[in-house]
Amino acid sequence: MSESVSTTRVESPPDVDRGFLHGRSGLVVSGLLVALGLFLVYGTVTMDVPDTATSPGPQVFPAIIAGLCFVIAVLVAVQLLRTPDELDLGVDETGAPNTGTLSNWRSVGITVGSIVLFIALLNPLGWVLAGALLFWGVSIGLGGTRYVFDAGVALVMSSVVQLVFSGGLGLTLPGGILAAVF
Repeated sequence: MSESVSTTRVESPPDVDRGFLHGRSGLVVSGLLVALGLFLVYGTVTMDVPDTATSPGPQVFPAIIAGLCFVIAVLVAVQLLRTPDELDLGVDETGAPNTGTLSNWRSVGITVGSIVLFIALLNPLGWVLAGALLFWGVSIGLGGTRYVFDAGVALVMSSVVQLVFSGGLGLTLPGGILAAVF
């Protein structure tokens, strides 16, 4: 027995003024990206660069990321200003419009918990294992249901990051219990 749920578009009466910010809550993301970009610009400008640093130098990567933050913030803001998000929650059995929020606290909780766990376990476990737990937890938080496959992909990704940082860049990430290997 399958019950289908149908939703219909509920148009607000033309005389209801919902305000300019209605459907534009995503502008918060633009604001956060601008704040992050400004933080990176400040850090890049005030960075102590040794005279022995070679070109392109340690300021290039943060400057690129700051620039990308600004570009993405502008693109998101323009998109939301042109076409605000309209949320269609449908109507209930009596014909009244459904109201409420669509926050997915399970996803937020799993993702934040994964980050906290990563921070706590980075030094004892090392990057490969702690990074794999982080990637796996975030994949579950974002709705992944193939747990074993996602764990394998997470382990491969954290290992690739470890190899790129140690072999390609000459930088060491915490080795933890696998310090003899990496």
